[in-house]
Amino acid sequence: MMRLSLYGFTWIFLVMTSCGSEKAEPAASDFQVENWFTTWEGDQPDYPLTNPLGEVVVIRGQEAKVSGSHFTFNIDAEGRVAMTQAHEDGRLAEFSGTWKGQLEPETGRLVAILCDLSATSTGAYRQYALMADSASRSVMCHGTTKEPAFEVKPTN
Repeated sequence: MMRLSLYGFTWIFLVMTSCGSEKAEPAASDFQVENWFTTWEGDQPDYPLTNPLGEVVVIRGQEAKVSGSHFTFNIDAEGRVAMTQAHEDGRLAEFSGTWKGQLEPETGRLVAILCDLSATSTGAYRQYALMADSASRSVMCHGTTKEPAFEVKPTN
């Protein structure tokens, strides 16, 4: 499983914030997250299973799919994060770890959180980035390059 390095996260952040923008400073109407330190939830849709070359895996003439999951992130102000991934078939995967913030250089505003997580039962490593997206005026969750990004919303 590929993981998004801090370098990759920074690259994604720079691409997402610079594409299609000629402004040097953010507009007053840019989307801002009022409170990152809360519980965030969202649904990752099904997506095709691919091989290391990026080709869709076909089994018995059918595209192999990774079933969708419901994600819950609990982010605290002290740098800790817990995540639950609820699979469509009822399985739960619990993760815990730490987060690092990405600040907007001009304002010092927190615009993204990179979560470094380990499964509590197996130690499997996962990394997700929750990023403010001005275009959609939402917070998007990004996993590996093979996973689709999905919107997350605060629950409290």
